[in-house]
Amino acid sequence: MNHLVSRLFSRIWSFLRRDFWRKLIALCFAFFTYFAVQAQLAGEQKLTGVPVEIRLPPELISVGRQDFLIAVNVKGPKSSLRNFDGKDLKGVVEVRLEDYVPGMPFKVRLHPSDFRPVKGVSVSSIDPQYGELVLNLQRRISRNVPVRPKFKGQLGKNYRRADVRCIPSETQVTGPEQLVRELQEISTQPIPLDDAVTESFEYRAQLEAPSGVMVSPWRATVQVDIVRNYERRIFQDMPLLLLSEPGGNRRFQVEVLDKPRVDVTVSGLAQPVSALRTGDVKVYLDISRLSEPGIYTLPVGCYVKGDSLDVREIYPEQIKVKITNLR
Repeated sequence: MNHLVSRLFSRIWSFLRRDFWRKLIALCFAFFTYFAVQAQLAGEQKLTGVPVEIRLPPELISVGRQDFLIAVNVKGPKSSLRNFDGKDLKGVVEVRLEDYVPGMPFKVRLHPSDFRPVKGVSVSSIDPQYGELVLNLQRRISRNVPVRPKFKGQLGKNYRRADVRCIPSETQVTGPEQLVRELQEISTQPIPLDDAVTESFEYRAQLEAPSGVMVSPWRATVQVDIVRNYERRIFQDMPLLLLSEPGGNRRFQVEVLDKPRVDVTVSGLAQPVSALRTGDVKVYLDISRLSEPGIYTLPVGCYVKGDSLDVREIYPEQIKVKITNLR
Protein backbone atom coordinates (compact mmCIF):
# COMPACT_ATOMS: atom_id res chain seq x y z
CA MET A 1 0.00 0.00 0.00
CA ASN A 2 2.76 2.39 0.91
CA HIS A 3 4.47 1.52 -2.31
CA LEU A 4 1.43 2.56 -4.36
CA VAL A 5 1.11 5.90 -2.55
CA SER A 6 4.78 6.59 -3.10
CA ARG A 7 4.48 5.88 -6.82
CA LEU A 8 1.42 8.19 -7.05
CA PHE A 9 3.20 11.14 -5.47
CA SER A 10 6.22 10.49 -7.63
CA ARG A 11 4.16 10.71 -10.79
CA ILE A 12 2.44 13.94 -9.60
CA TRP A 13 5.76 15.52 -8.78
CA SER A 14 7.16 14.45 -12.13
CA PHE A 15 4.13 15.99 -13.84
CA LEU A 16 4.54 19.28 -12.04
CA ARG A 17 8.24 19.50 -12.77
CA ARG A 18 7.70 19.24 -16.49
CA ASP A 19 7.03 22.77 -17.88
CA PHE A 20 6.58 24.11 -14.32
CA TRP A 21 6.45 27.85 -15.06
CA ARG A 22 3.78 27.56 -17.72
CA LYS A 23 1.64 25.49 -15.42
CA LEU A 24 2.12 28.01 -12.58
CA ILE A 25 1.12 30.91 -14.83
CA ALA A 26 -1.93 29.00 -16.03
CA LEU A 27 -2.93 28.24 -12.45
CA CYS A 28 -2.62 31.90 -11.43
CA PHE A 29 -4.59 32.96 -14.45
CA ALA A 30 -7.32 30.50 -13.55
CA PHE A 31 -7.54 31.87 -10.00
CA PHE A 32 -7.66 35.45 -11.31
CA THR A 33 -10.40 34.59 -13.79
CA TYR A 34 -12.41 32.86 -11.09
CA PHE A 35 -12.35 35.82 -8.71
CA ALA A 36 -13.00 38.34 -11.52
CA VAL A 37 -16.07 36.41 -12.59
CA GLN A 38 -17.27 36.12 -8.99
CA ALA A 39 -16.91 39.87 -8.54
CA GLN A 40 -19.09 40.54 -11.57
CA LEU A 41 -21.77 38.12 -10.51
CA ALA A 42 -24.95 39.87 -9.32
CA GLY A 43 -25.55 40.22 -5.62
CA GLU A 44 -28.39 41.67 -3.52
CA GLN A 45 -28.67 43.38 -0.15
CA LYS A 46 -31.12 45.43 1.94
CA LEU A 47 -30.74 49.14 2.64
CA THR A 48 -32.64 51.21 5.21
CA GLY A 49 -33.04 54.95 5.58
CA VAL A 50 -33.32 55.57 1.84
CA PRO A 51 -34.96 58.98 1.22
CA VAL A 52 -37.98 59.48 -1.00
CA GLU A 53 -38.79 62.98 -2.25
CA ILE A 54 -42.39 63.82 -3.18
CA ARG A 55 -42.51 66.58 -5.79
CA LEU A 56 -45.80 68.46 -5.88
CA PRO A 57 -47.26 70.83 -8.48
CA PRO A 58 -47.32 74.49 -7.32
CA GLU A 59 -51.09 74.33 -6.80
CA LEU A 60 -50.77 71.70 -4.03
CA ILE A 61 -49.11 71.65 -0.61
CA SER A 62 -48.47 68.81 1.83
CA VAL A 63 -49.74 69.12 5.40
CA GLY A 64 -47.26 67.15 7.47
CA ARG A 65 -44.63 64.84 6.00
CA GLN A 66 -43.37 65.23 2.47
CA ASP A 67 -40.00 63.47 2.71
CA PHE A 68 -39.84 59.83 3.78
CA LEU A 69 -37.13 57.30 4.70
CA ILE A 70 -37.83 53.74 3.58
CA ALA A 71 -36.17 50.32 3.21
CA VAL A 72 -35.37 48.78 -0.20
CA ASN A 73 -33.54 45.83 -1.69
CA VAL A 74 -30.75 46.70 -4.12
CA LYS A 75 -28.90 44.58 -6.64
CA GLY A 76 -25.68 44.92 -8.60
CA PRO A 77 -22.20 43.45 -8.99
CA LYS A 78 -20.85 42.11 -5.74
CA SER A 79 -17.81 44.33 -6.13
CA SER A 80 -20.07 47.39 -6.22
CA LEU A 81 -22.27 46.23 -3.35
CA ARG A 82 -19.30 45.53 -1.10
CA ASN A 83 -18.66 49.24 -0.36
CA PHE A 84 -22.06 50.65 -1.31
CA ASP A 85 -23.56 52.74 1.52
CA GLY A 86 -26.58 54.06 -0.40
CA LYS A 87 -26.05 57.71 0.55
CA ASP A 88 -26.50 58.81 -3.08
CA LEU A 89 -29.58 56.66 -3.61
CA LYS A 90 -32.87 58.56 -3.58
CA GLY A 91 -36.38 58.04 -4.85
CA VAL A 92 -38.30 60.81 -6.59
CA VAL A 93 -42.07 60.72 -7.17
CA GLU A 94 -43.87 63.35 -9.24
CA VAL A 95 -47.49 64.02 -8.17
CA ARG A 96 -49.90 65.12 -10.89
CA LEU A 97 -52.59 67.71 -10.14
CA GLU A 98 -55.23 65.70 -12.03
CA ASP A 99 -54.78 62.80 -9.60
CA TYR A 100 -55.66 64.95 -6.57
CA VAL A 101 -59.11 64.51 -5.00
CA PRO A 102 -59.98 67.18 -2.37
CA GLY A 103 -60.68 65.81 1.08
CA MET A 104 -59.22 62.38 0.40
CA PRO A 105 -55.86 60.94 1.55
CA PHE A 106 -53.44 60.89 -1.36
CA LYS A 107 -51.70 57.53 -1.79
CA VAL A 108 -48.36 57.16 -3.56
CA ARG A 109 -47.32 53.67 -4.66
CA LEU A 110 -43.56 53.27 -4.98
CA HIS A 111 -41.82 51.36 -7.74
CA PRO A 112 -38.15 50.43 -8.26
CA SER A 113 -38.17 52.69 -11.31
CA ASP A 114 -38.61 55.69 -8.98
CA PHE A 115 -34.96 55.21 -7.92
CA ARG A 116 -32.14 56.05 -10.31
CA PRO A 117 -29.24 53.53 -10.34
CA VAL A 118 -26.07 54.64 -8.59
CA LYS A 119 -22.68 53.23 -9.59
CA GLY A 120 -24.22 50.16 -11.17
CA VAL A 121 -26.48 49.46 -8.17
CA SER A 122 -30.24 49.64 -8.67
CA VAL A 123 -33.33 49.04 -6.55
CA SER A 124 -34.79 45.61 -7.13
CA SER A 125 -37.78 45.81 -4.77
CA ILE A 126 -39.43 47.96 -2.10
CA ASP A 127 -39.89 46.76 1.46
CA PRO A 128 -43.63 45.86 1.61
CA GLN A 129 -44.33 48.11 4.60
CA TYR A 130 -43.16 51.11 2.57
CA GLY A 131 -44.76 50.16 -0.71
CA GLU A 132 -47.48 52.81 -0.33
CA LEU A 133 -47.06 56.28 1.18
CA VAL A 134 -50.06 58.33 2.38
CA LEU A 135 -50.00 62.13 2.06
CA ASN A 136 -52.35 64.81 3.36
CA LEU A 137 -52.54 67.18 0.41
CA GLN A 138 -54.48 70.44 0.15
CA ARG A 139 -54.73 73.19 -2.37
CA ARG A 140 -52.33 76.10 -1.86
CA ILE A 141 -54.21 79.40 -1.49
CA SER A 142 -53.38 83.00 -0.52
CA ARG A 143 -55.38 85.76 1.15
CA ASN A 144 -54.84 88.93 3.18
CA VAL A 145 -55.36 89.03 6.96
CA PRO A 146 -54.93 91.87 9.50
CA VAL A 147 -51.68 92.33 11.44
CA ARG A 148 -52.19 92.47 15.22
CA PRO A 149 -49.48 93.93 17.48
CA LYS A 150 -48.56 91.85 20.52
CA PHE A 151 -46.88 93.28 23.63
CA LYS A 152 -44.97 91.93 26.61
CA GLY A 153 -44.25 93.70 29.86
CA GLN A 154 -46.00 96.70 31.43
CA LEU A 155 -45.63 100.46 31.23
CA GLY A 156 -45.13 102.50 34.37
CA LYS A 157 -48.36 103.24 36.22
CA ASN A 158 -48.39 106.88 35.06
CA TYR A 159 -48.36 105.96 31.35
CA ARG A 160 -50.57 103.98 29.01
CA ARG A 161 -50.79 102.98 25.36
CA ALA A 162 -53.09 105.12 23.24
CA ASP A 163 -53.24 104.54 19.48
CA VAL A 164 -51.31 101.61 17.99
CA ARG A 165 -50.84 101.37 14.22
CA CYS A 166 -49.27 98.64 12.08
CA ILE A 167 -47.70 99.46 8.71
CA PRO A 168 -48.78 97.58 6.67
CA SER A 169 -52.06 96.83 8.40
CA GLU A 170 -52.45 93.57 6.44
CA THR A 171 -50.18 90.79 5.20
CA GLN A 172 -50.64 88.05 2.62
CA VAL A 173 -50.66 84.50 3.98
CA THR A 174 -50.07 81.47 1.75
CA GLY A 175 -50.47 77.85 2.73
CA PRO A 176 -52.89 74.91 2.99
CA GLU A 177 -56.44 75.94 2.16
CA GLN A 178 -58.01 74.82 5.45
CA LEU A 179 -55.40 76.52 7.65
CA VAL A 180 -55.35 79.76 5.64
CA ARG A 181 -59.15 80.09 5.70
CA GLU A 182 -59.19 79.61 9.50
CA LEU A 183 -56.60 82.36 10.09
CA GLN A 184 -58.22 85.57 11.37
CA GLU A 185 -55.03 87.58 11.97
CA ILE A 186 -51.24 87.42 12.17
CA SER A 187 -49.50 88.61 15.34
CA THR A 188 -46.21 90.41 15.58
CA GLN A 189 -43.42 89.13 17.75
CA PRO A 190 -43.84 90.50 21.32
CA ILE A 191 -43.00 94.21 21.58
CA PRO A 192 -41.22 94.94 24.89
CA LEU A 193 -42.65 97.46 27.35
CA ASP A 194 -41.28 98.54 30.75
CA ASP A 195 -41.09 101.44 33.21
CA ALA A 196 -38.45 103.19 31.08
CA VAL A 197 -40.88 103.73 28.18
CA THR A 198 -42.40 107.21 28.59
CA GLU A 199 -42.64 108.43 24.99
CA SER A 200 -44.22 107.28 21.73
CA PHE A 201 -42.02 105.01 19.60
CA GLU A 202 -41.76 102.82 16.49
CA TYR A 203 -40.79 99.16 16.52
CA ARG A 204 -39.83 96.97 13.55
CA ALA A 205 -41.39 93.62 14.37
CA GLN A 206 -41.26 90.24 12.68
CA LEU A 207 -44.60 88.54 12.02
CA GLU A 208 -45.29 85.20 13.70
CA ALA A 209 -46.72 82.82 11.12
CA PRO A 210 -48.13 79.40 12.03
CA SER A 211 -46.16 76.35 10.93
CA GLY A 212 -46.71 75.60 7.25
CA VAL A 213 -47.81 79.16 6.38
CA MET A 214 -45.76 81.81 4.59
CA VAL A 215 -46.39 85.54 5.06
CA SER A 216 -45.47 88.43 2.80
CA PRO A 217 -44.32 90.89 3.91
CA TRP A 218 -42.91 89.11 6.95
CA ARG A 219 -42.19 92.27 8.98
CA ALA A 220 -44.25 95.31 10.01
CA THR A 221 -43.56 98.71 11.55
CA VAL A 222 -45.60 99.23 14.72
CA GLN A 223 -46.22 102.83 15.78
CA VAL A 224 -47.13 103.08 19.48
CA ASP A 225 -48.50 106.29 21.04
CA ILE A 226 -47.65 106.63 24.75
CA VAL A 227 -49.63 109.15 26.82
CA ARG A 228 -49.83 110.06 30.49
CA ASN A 229 -52.27 107.90 32.37
CA TYR A 230 -54.75 110.05 34.29
CA GLU A 231 -57.26 108.50 36.66
CA ARG A 232 -60.23 109.62 38.69
CA ARG A 233 -61.09 108.41 42.15
CA ILE A 234 -64.22 109.12 44.19
CA PHE A 235 -64.07 109.44 47.96
CA GLN A 236 -67.60 109.00 49.31
CA ASP A 237 -69.20 110.18 52.54
CA MET A 238 -66.23 112.24 53.67
CA PRO A 239 -66.73 113.83 57.10
CA LEU A 240 -67.21 117.59 57.10
CA LEU A 241 -64.81 119.74 59.13
CA LEU A 242 -65.63 123.24 60.40
CA LEU A 243 -62.83 125.80 60.22
CA SER A 244 -63.00 128.70 62.63
CA GLU A 245 -60.58 131.35 63.83
CA PRO A 246 -57.54 130.16 65.75
CA GLY A 247 -58.57 129.45 69.32
CA GLY A 248 -62.19 128.94 68.29
CA ASN A 249 -65.22 131.17 68.54
CA ARG A 250 -67.36 130.18 71.54
CA ARG A 251 -69.97 132.96 71.15
CA PHE A 252 -71.89 130.98 68.52
CA GLN A 253 -73.38 127.54 68.08
CA VAL A 254 -73.07 126.06 64.54
CA GLU A 255 -75.64 123.60 63.17
CA VAL A 256 -75.20 121.96 59.75
CA LEU A 257 -78.62 121.91 58.12
CA ASP A 258 -77.79 119.82 54.99
CA LYS A 259 -76.15 116.42 54.56
CA PRO A 260 -73.08 116.45 56.82
CA ARG A 261 -71.06 114.13 54.54
CA VAL A 262 -69.62 114.96 51.12
CA ASP A 263 -68.45 113.04 48.01
CA VAL A 264 -65.19 114.21 46.41
CA THR A 265 -63.77 113.28 42.99
CA VAL A 266 -59.97 113.58 42.68
CA SER A 267 -58.01 113.27 39.41
CA GLY A 268 -54.33 113.10 38.51
CA LEU A 269 -51.60 110.73 37.40
CA ALA A 270 -52.51 107.14 38.12
CA GLN A 271 -49.79 106.39 40.63
CA PRO A 272 -50.37 109.26 43.10
CA VAL A 273 -54.16 108.90 42.76
CA SER A 274 -54.03 105.20 43.62
CA ALA A 275 -51.71 105.94 46.55
CA LEU A 276 -54.17 108.36 48.17
CA ARG A 277 -55.66 107.36 51.53
CA THR A 278 -58.93 108.55 52.95
CA GLY A 279 -57.08 110.63 55.50
CA ASP A 280 -55.28 112.53 52.73
CA VAL A 281 -58.56 114.17 51.65
CA LYS A 282 -60.05 116.84 53.93
CA VAL A 283 -63.50 118.41 53.33
CA TYR A 284 -64.37 121.59 55.23
CA LEU A 285 -66.60 124.65 55.71
CA ASP A 286 -64.90 127.96 56.53
CA ILE A 287 -67.01 129.65 59.22
CA SER A 288 -64.22 131.88 60.50
CA ARG A 289 -65.77 135.04 59.02
CA LEU A 290 -69.27 134.52 60.33
CA SER A 291 -70.06 137.00 63.13
CA GLU A 292 -73.85 137.28 63.23
CA PRO A 293 -76.56 134.70 63.94
CA GLY A 294 -78.48 133.46 60.92
CA ILE A 295 -78.66 130.82 58.17
CA TYR A 296 -75.77 130.80 55.69
CA THR A 297 -75.03 128.88 52.48
CA LEU A 298 -71.32 128.19 52.38
CA PRO A 299 -69.13 126.64 49.63
CA VAL A 300 -67.54 123.31 50.49
CA GLY A 301 -63.76 123.40 50.39
CA CYS A 302 -61.38 120.45 49.94
CA TYR A 303 -57.70 119.87 50.60
CA VAL A 304 -55.86 116.92 48.99
CA LYS A 305 -52.39 115.90 50.14
CA GLY A 306 -49.99 115.38 47.24
CA ASP A 307 -48.66 117.02 44.08
CA SER A 308 -50.28 117.11 40.63
CA LEU A 309 -53.70 116.21 42.03
CA ASP A 310 -56.90 118.08 41.22
CA VAL A 311 -60.28 118.15 42.89
CA ARG A 312 -62.60 117.61 39.96
CA GLU A 313 -65.96 117.59 41.73
CA ILE A 314 -67.46 118.16 45.17
CA TYR A 315 -71.00 117.07 45.95
CA PRO A 316 -72.79 118.90 47.31
CA GLU A 317 -70.95 122.07 46.36
CA GLN A 318 -72.66 124.13 49.05
CA ILE A 319 -74.05 123.42 52.50
CA LYS A 320 -76.36 125.46 54.73
CA VAL A 321 -75.43 126.17 58.33
CA LYS A 322 -77.33 127.88 61.12
CA ILE A 323 -75.54 130.20 63.51
CA THR A 324 -77.15 130.93 66.88
CA ASN A 325 -75.96 132.85 69.96
CA LEU A 326 -74.88 130.91 72.97
CA ARG A 327 -76.97 131.68 76.02
